[in-house]
Amino acid sequence: MGEASLVEMTVVKVSPYLREDRPLVWLSEKESGQPRLLPIAIGEFEAAAIQMQLENDEPIRPISYDLLSSMLDCLTIGVRQVIIHNVRRSIYYAKVVIEKDHKIKDIDSRPSDAIAVALRTSSPIYVARELLDKVGLEPLETELDIEHTLDRFYELEPQISEALNPEAEAANISLPESQLAQTPNLSETEPPAEEEKSELTLLQHQLQQAVLCEEYEEAARLRDVIDSLEDKTSP
Repeated sequence: MGEASLVEMTVVKVSPYLREDRPLVWLSEKESGQPRLLPIAIGEFEAAAIQMQLENDEPIRPISYDLLSSMLDCLTIGVRQVIIHNVRRSIYYAKVVIEKDHKIKDIDSRPSDAIAVALRTSSPIYVARELLDKVGLEPLETELDIEHTLDRFYELEPQISEALNPEAEAANISLPESQLAQTPNLSETEPPAEEEKSELTLLQHQLQQAVLCEEYEEAARLRDVIDSLEDKTSP
């Protein structure tokens, strides 16, 4: 795949899509006045790992991606680039391009894993131009702010949550990273107060970090606090 057929991207943010347990990682064109955006559904663990790197959050102990990055460095294996090159049935496909002793090899990867590794090795992230042309989100001419485009996505793009073809399960295709959950029914409950919502978000972030760092006693304590807070805010 030639350089002209690739578009370099940056990781903008990780955000929940419809439900907090179905996050999206948002990629944006790096060199563009009106950058197109590409949202990709990922798992909770991968989302937390990417978010930690975006926020320069140092874990107490190395998590899997930190370990992999250190091993690649010790083995003098360079990560040249990450390429997200295809999508089929809402499942995105990526590869990590590595170099060892001047030999190049493509390693098949989920986009979330590839992005997490790229961030830790300061490697460029690319998307195939044809793919971006097909599924990228175009910003409005009057909305150069990426946040506005993200907001518009959540308001106007619910069809992206359409379930995958059930034949995928019969074909033993793994779905968890790319299948987005349907919108939950929120009409029966009132949202918690802003202060409680903010505290709950902070606790959930701390819980993710504790689990990632395998601090299970702390994770259990935080889980109890979260359950207690959720019980208080339930009708």
